Amino acid sequence: MDILRPDQILTLGLFLGLLGLLWLVVKLKAPGISRFASGGRLRVAEAAALGPQERAAILAVDGREFLVLTSKGAAPVVLPLEGRA
Repeated sequence: MDILRPDQILTLGLFLGLLGLLWLVVKLKAPGISRFASGGRLRVAEAAALGPQERAAILAVDGREFLVLTSKGAAPVVLPLEGRA
């Protein structure tokens, strides 16, 4: 008595293949931060690591941009960027 029939193995293989293909499409289409839906009021325009514990990010909020500096153990610093939209 077989545990799985050949048609069940084929169905399982096709399902796992489609699941892997879907995972690949999601990974290639939405890497990192850009996977959040567009059209919202807040988006990360750019982000960069300055060191092992420091990061800088430019946030766009309602058409205005802000520079956000973060460091481990310190409060974040938020600076408005004038003349940018």
